[in-house]
Amino acid sequence: MDDLDVIRTVLAKPGPSPEVVARRRAQLASRTRRGPRGRRARWVLLPAVAAVAAAAAFVIVPASPSSAREVLLVAATAAESTPEGSGTYWHVTITKPAGPAEEYWYRRDGQFWLKGEGLKGEGGLFKWPGEPQPFRIGPLSMTFEQLRGLPQEETALTDRLREEVDGAGIRTSAGTPGPAELRGFTVEALISLISEAPVSPEVRAAAYRALAALPDVTDLGEGDGGRRLEVPLSSGRAIVVVDPETARVRNTPVRVTLSGAIALTEGGVTIDAEWTDRLPAR
Repeated sequence: MDDLDVIRTVLAKPGPSPEVVARRRAQLASRTRRGPRGRRARWVLLPAVAAVAAAAAFVIVPASPSSAREVLLVAATAAESTPEGSGTYWHVTITKPAGPAEEYWYRRDGQFWLKGEGLKGEGGLFKWPGEPQPFRIGPLSMTFEQLRGLPQEETALTDRLREEVDGAGIRTSAGTPGPAELRGFTVEALISLISEAPVSPEVRAAAYRALAALPDVTDLGEGDGGRRLEVPLSSGRAIVVVDPETARVRNTPVRVTLSGAIALTEGGVTIDAEWTDRLPAR
């Protein structure tokens, strides 16, 4: 077999599935960001091997994700490989298009603090009085232990959230929600898991893959800081901006208020969340 036969053989093989493409692309990006480690290996490629490697690389690594499904699968791989971090408090910062930012510090036992203009404490740090509060994800309330016990596989995670939504006794201004609204509430819970909830990297990745499995998520192209994805919510369709390389949600129209209500913000908000050991002085 000569060099051209080798190349023809490689190019004749069927291309990889979208899941493989997404995973390989995220892995490649991750390795590129980390840079070389230790001693560099030296490689010598024969002309035929070099040609085959170039052809294979061209087939496996696309210029960018080409669909909403691919965007979300790349984000899932990035989420799974991102260290969770550690700390005493889960710190959430909500930045709006206009107006001051809101900050929240949640402890594992449900105690939390808040800070922001227009919130209790008049812009200073305020410890929420009374009983510890559960975490809010979409229309659902869960303790830290319940969040950490969520399934790490996308189908099982979706099924669990649907069961919780169906049994939550949710009421809207129009009364009992129908099947489409209940499905939208499940999507809102998934968005909370990828944007603001203190879940493990594996659960966050499963939430991204669950969103990727939805048939009606639409890729609207590049946006400010990521890809604009139109998703079905309980009240209609809205746009979420996801950076697939970092698995961060750059903009989301949906978040949960202290009262447990789902707030839809025109223009969306940016949510940053991470573990920390420090509360601000005031």
